[in-house]
Amino acid sequence: MKTLTMDEIQLDALKEVGNIGAGNAITSLATLLDRRVDMSIPRVGIVDLNAFVQLAGGEESCSAGVYMRVEGDAPGHIAFLMPYHAACRLVDSLLGYPDGTISELDELGASAILEVGNILASSYQSALCDMIGLEMHSSPPALAVDMTTSILSAIASTFEEMQESILTIVTHIDCLLGSLEGYFIYIPDEGSLTQILQILGLEATF
Repeated sequence: MKTLTMDEIQLDALKEVGNIGAGNAITSLATLLDRRVDMSIPRVGIVDLNAFVQLAGGEESCSAGVYMRVEGDAPGHIAFLMPYHAACRLVDSLLGYPDGTISELDELGASAILEVGNILASSYQSALCDMIGLEMHSSPPALAVDMTTSILSAIASTFEEMQESILTIVTHIDCLLGSLEGYFIYIPDEGSLTQILQILGLEATF
């Protein structure tokens, strides 16, 4: 087991990476919904695996998550995570239903969430490729509707090397017209993190 540490300059640089990636995805989402979507300043930090689940509502919450493994020059992980109620509201918006129509995700709703998650995660990845000039491609997206802790634990289990803590870039989004919210989560592998920092003109000190 190993613990990752980073200084404030490195974290600020990665915050900008998250800002560019999420901003591109937000533009895609706003186009799909034909409404304004806002995002928070990306939160970058070293997250203890035991506290990882708190990023999206706590152990008792239920979420819909779309996950993509990123391969290529800078491998890593991208996920789009939504509270279950927000996923239902998103399906309402996509299908043109009044807000509150969908209360449970059926096959059509799950397919819609998977497609939107794929578009958003791909938009996020595309922006990263343009920013850092590295070739990256993603695996087919996977959708999970489960307890938040189960989804994030499944993502954590894909890491090649178990660590006590993981660097995450988390961006919260919300839509002003309705109860839509979600989280973009980008987790670069350690080797990718070194490459990204070097491209940004910073030395990897971990």
